[in-house]
Amino acid sequence: MKKLIINTTIAVNLVIILAMLVTGFADLLDPRSWPVLATGGYAFPIFVLANFGMIIVWMFISKKHILIPFIGLVVAYVPVMQFCPVHASGEVPLGALKVMTYNTWNFGNSHDHSKETSVEDTRRKMLQYIADEDCHIVCLQEASLNGPIHADIDSILSPKLPYLDTCKVEGGTTLMVLSKYPIKKHEVLKYESKGNLSAAFYLDVNGKELIVLNNHLETNKFSKEEKQQFGEMVKGDMGRSGIKTESKFVLRKLGAAAAVRAPQAETVASFVRMHKSRSMIVCGDFNDIPLSYARRTIAKDLVDCYVSTAQGPGFTYHRNGMYVRIDNVMCTEVLDPYCFRVDKKCSFSDHYPVVGWVKWHGR
Repeated sequence: MKKLIINTTIAVNLVIILAMLVTGFADLLDPRSWPVLATGGYAFPIFVLANFGMIIVWMFISKKHILIPFIGLVVAYVPVMQFCPVHASGEVPLGALKVMTYNTWNFGNSHDHSKETSVEDTRRKMLQYIADEDCHIVCLQEASLNGPIHADIDSILSPKLPYLDTCKVEGGTTLMVLSKYPIKKHEVLKYESKGNLSAAFYLDVNGKELIVLNNHLETNKFSKEEKQQFGEMVKGDMGRSGIKTESKFVLRKLGAAAAVRAPQAETVASFVRMHKSRSMIVCGDFNDIPLSYARRTIAKDLVDCYVSTAQGPGFTYHRNGMYVRIDNVMCTEVLDPYCFRVDKKCSFSDHYPVVGWVKWHGR
């Protein structure tokens, strides 16, 4: 009887490990050909947790088999570290540039405002947070710019970040870069999208050129009502049939959006490839998870600043039961990243900002 239990448990553990590998390396699949399978990375943490659970199971059944789940973690090491990096907190060297990327949700304008907190108060608190962080370079997405917003930026941010430049797609998102250093020009990357945008901003950092490539890739196009339904599913407020129907709908929606994002990510990667020997920071809202085709495509010739220096999964989107890291900072190899983190104390948007430092080699 015990032998049967052990053999059955071995089989279960091996299936879990296989599922870890299939979902962990789903980013190798082009979502234009495999729209649903390419979203497998969303399920990866479930199987990782199940594999950790097997460690506990083996402690009670057969301790000599406890190596099986540990071997599973070893063979899935790459996606595990991409999803949840583990690094000791280091020190930031002198001369490093502090960088932030932040999807502002139109400066908090879409926040659920109460009578006690107005749109204007939320916006000013957000801008004051950015000012207090005292970054050298700030990259914003969904950063629409009108008269009142510009006035608040001038009064709150301009003393610390005197240089500002924006790019906007008609009827869609606005990208903004704020800097302590002059912004010489910007260049819009050309790809098909009705409301999303990538643009390279060229900065003069004490006589050295730094390219800052700010991005807002295709959204998953969930409506407010669809996000609420997803939140209900996560909380278990739907019946079994409702969960099944909602899951299929979510997978189809994620797959369709990933297929649209794929050529956008390839355009960004092509720009990176042409300039990979230069000093460049690539950041923004990729609208896709760490184990996705879009993120892998863009990161191919870059150093992922969060993956290489941070601790934990670092969820940046945090609404309606959706907790995922879709905001990124990456850099070319002529730069070294330090101490990147997701700053959860700033909750005025549906995204948290990502903050950290980069420094040129030998400078």
